[in-house]
Amino acid sequence: MVTADKLAELNEASLNKAIRVSTIALAGIERLVSLQLEVTKAVLNESTENAKAMAQVKDVQGLVSLQSNLTQPALDKAMNVAKSFYEAASATQAELGKLVEEEMNAATKSTAGILENLQKYAPAGSDTALTAIKSAIAAASSAYDTVTKTAQKVASELAEAGVSAATTSAKAAATAANATRPAAKKTAAES
Repeated sequence: MVTADKLAELNEASLNKAIRVSTIALAGIERLVSLQLEVTKAVLNESTENAKAMAQVKDVQGLVSLQSNLTQPALDKAMNVAKSFYEAASATQAELGKLVEEEMNAATKSTAGILENLQKYAPAGSDTALTAIKSAIAAASSAYDTVTKTAQKVASELAEAGVSAATTSAKAAATAANATRPAAKKTAAES
């Protein structure tokens, strides 16, 4: 039977869970906004420095040289920014995942407690059925844990592989672009 005290306890627990989810989400948003502000400041400063450097360029060869000197650091910074955003989002996801896992464990324990109470008041001969139910719940909980851990591992590995592949591709593209620039320098010098 649900009493007023039990209902108040459930409401308080629900409120605490909602507050915890909100806190985790806001902390994640705060990390992302902070990163965005840092990146914006850095881009503004770099753009100013690059504009000053471009203003001092006297010829096409100097422009080509400046461009090739700016390409690789810009790509490296972009990859670092992407990695930082990924890490911030992953941290928030991990915290929310931990919360869900805690809730699943609490639900499993609660169900086990309910079954224990049922067993006390169950009619004679129902022990076998209750044992089967407990066993099924334990198996489902174990399967959930296994699937969750495997999914988290696969998602993490895929995301890291994607970031790594993007970094490798960007570096290869920058290297290829820089390799074609000597030909442009020669052409510019011949003009």
